Amino acid sequence: MARPDFNKNMSIKDFHSYYWYKTELQQICKKHSLPTTGTKAELTAYIIKLLSGVPVSNIKVTRKIRRKGTLKAGSITSNTNILASGFSLNNEARAFFKSYYGLSQFSFKKSMAIKMRAIETTQDKTATVQDLIDVYEHPDKNLSNNAEEQTYQWNNFVKTFMADDGTKVYQERMTVASILWTKVRDSDQPKQYSKELLKQYQSDICQYLS
Repeated sequence: MARPDFNKNMSIKDFHSYYWYKTELQQICKKHSLPTTGTKAELTAYIIKLLSGVPVSNIKVTRKIRRKGTLKAGSITSNTNILASGFSLNNEARAFFKSYYGLSQFSFKKSMAIKMRAIETTQDKTATVQDLIDVYEHPDKNLSNNAEEQTYQWNNFVKTFMADDGTKVYQERMTVASILWTKVRDSDQPKQYSKELLKQYQSDICQYLS
C-alpha cells in the first residue's frame, strides 16, 4: 500500500505506519503552524499532538536550552549537573572525557547527543555527567526506549540486515539492503528488517545472489 499524503485527519496509527523524512516532517509542521525546529522525534511529537486534537496554539517547542557560560574541563566531574551549570558537548567536555578515559583523542557518540537532548527536553535537573558516561559505555541498554533513537530506522534496518548470516549469499549487500528498505519504507509494513523480506521480495534481489 502506497503512503498517502499527510492530512490532519489521518489517524495516528496510519501516520506511524509510514516512514517520513525529516524534511517532510518540517514541511508538515510549517504548513500546520507547528514548531519547525528540532530532531525527527521532536517534530513527530508535535504532529502527533496535532493528530490527537491538541490546538495548535497549545503545541509549543519542547526543548529549551538554557546554558550559563562555559564550564571548563578542570571543573567537570562525573557528578557535574547537566542543566544550568554551563556544561555542553564542546571542546571543554571533550577534554574532560579524554582525561577521564585516558585517551589521546575523544569523539562524542550519537548516544551522548541523544541523551543531552532528552535531558533538555524533560528538564531533568537530576541528570549529571555520569548519565552521559553511562550511555557512552552502554548505548543499547540506555537508549533502547528513547523516542529519538527509534527514528534512526534506516540505520537500524541496515545493522540488522548485515547481522543476518542469510544475507551473506548476496553480492553488493548494501544495494540489497537499500532495495528492501525502499520496499518497507514506502509501505505500511514495520520499518524493520526480517528474514521474511528476502522471500517476499526475492524477485527484486535475486540478481545479486552470489
